Amino acid sequence: MRTLLECYKILEEYPNGMTKDQFYRVARINKQHAKYLLDFGLVPCINTGKKTRKYHIATHDVITYLCDREDHPEKYKVPTGFYIGKNGCPKRHSDKPVTEIIRFDFTEPEKTGLYTLWENLTVGYDDLLTTPVVSELTGYSAQSIQRWCNQKILVGFKIRGTLTIPRLAVVEFMSGDRATAIVRKSSKHLDLLRTYAQDCHEGAMTITY
Repeated sequence: MRTLLECYKILEEYPNGMTKDQFYRVARINKQHAKYLLDFGLVPCINTGKKTRKYHIATHDVITYLCDREDHPEKYKVPTGFYIGKNGCPKRHSDKPVTEIIRFDFTEPEKTGLYTLWENLTVGYDDLLTTPVVSELTGYSAQSIQRWCNQKILVGFKIRGTLTIPRLAVVEFMSGDRATAIVRKSSKHLDLLRTYAQDCHEGAMTITY
């Protein structure tokens, strides 16, 4: 997950925006993917029409994309066939490392069971939790938890300047589709879902490369 420190470093390094080449390196994607995101408006940019340095991307738009990509990976996927070459064969990127992608797809009864699991995990905790406690429970950084609250996808409010999150809000979020679909899960969250999926239907967990 992107931390506030990482975001500040990107802003510090690219205070006046960045080119497409700088963007794809920061985002850790290939050039074709970067061009797709820019041409189709998934990442806002200014197209100067020049042959070189054609695109100008505001740094804050890059940071917004990086954060949103973690919660909504499907939104930024390249459509099937986008990389088909002139000879009709897919373009190969042999230098790109193979990444294991783990997805979870629970049935409605299994989602209810996951909710119950998170309820049991939080038994004994106070009804209102601080950010460090939520971080300990979920394995995610305090910055991620703060961002989720800012985006209104996790309920949280401040009491005397301290971010406070209802225990049941954590249970609801962590057992819901938004949390299950996070690409870069914390090791604690991933281990919990792996273990739970073993007792679910056969297709509850799929691994692709």
